[in-house]
Amino acid sequence: MAKSPLRMTMDEVLEDMRRHGQRISQPILSDWMASGNCPFAIHLRTGSTGRRTFMILRRDYEKWRDQNLGEGCTV
Repeated sequence: MAKSPLRMTMDEVLEDMRRHGQRISQPILSDWMASGNCPFAIHLRTGSTGRRTFMILRRDYEKWRDQNLGEGCTV
């Protein structure tokens, strides 16, 4: 599947964050995104089983990454 120029998957974000030195797990990233404090993701819904759905905006993630990662920032 080709990468979307507008959106990212959770796996893409995790891979990129780890490439930039962040030690983060999927549950921690999901919790942060669901908290409403994540500037690049929108929490769309939580299903009846607890599964959360997000829209992750590539442009906003890349802007956040360029401003924050690699400078010792942690989430």
